[in-house]
Amino acid sequence: MVERLAARLGTTPMRLLLVGWALSAVLLLAGLALVLTGASPAVGFVLFVLGVITTMVVAVNLMRLRAGEHARKPSK
Repeated sequence: MVERLAARLGTTPMRLLLVGWALSAVLLLAGLALVLTGASPAVGFVLFVLGVITTMVVAVNLMRLRAGEHARKPSK
């Protein structure tokens, strides 16, 4: 899945996953800031949950990508 999206965007799968991780960090920090400052706790909670979900999706896809690279490596 990540490989196809990366090919469509013209980048590598690893770079795409790193961008996803940066996006999830921004979502987590923005959500946390909104909740802690009391500016908009409901929106902050939603952003934080989206950041958690994005982090988990990126982590699973990173493990799949690395497992695929390991499986293609010739054994010695």
